[in-house]
Amino acid sequence: MIKFIDHYFQYSDERGSLLGLINQGNWEEINLITSQQDVIRGNHYHKDTIELFIILEGEIEVTINLVNSKLSEIYTVHSGDVFIIEPMVNHTFNVKKDSKWLNALNKKTNQEHPDIHRITKES
Repeated sequence: MIKFIDHYFQYSDERGSLLGLINQGNWEEINLITSQQDVIRGNHYHKDTIELFIILEGEIEVTINLVNSKLSEIYTVHSGDVFIIEPMVNHTFNVKKDSKWLNALNKKTNQEHPDIHRITKES
């Protein structure tokens, strides 16, 4: 339900360092998200959109579950973690520490008809 991506490259010298975070996928939209401790974000799923997350700062508890399934998993992510959430996976972010992360989507958000869906009791 969630796919963690290992860093594919790392190099450092006297000038600093370079860490390769991801070298796969086609991303049409990239967003910077900041959140204060103790807020909840997300709690939705996408029917067609794949999302990539790169945690820059903080700590976030990610709860995911397949739509139309009782199967649920919880992960705690930190700075440097990179992961992908596929379509039809509901995802909720419980921000444990002030956090900043990048979010990339494989297709641009259609502002008039966004691919954002919520689980309802009828789902």
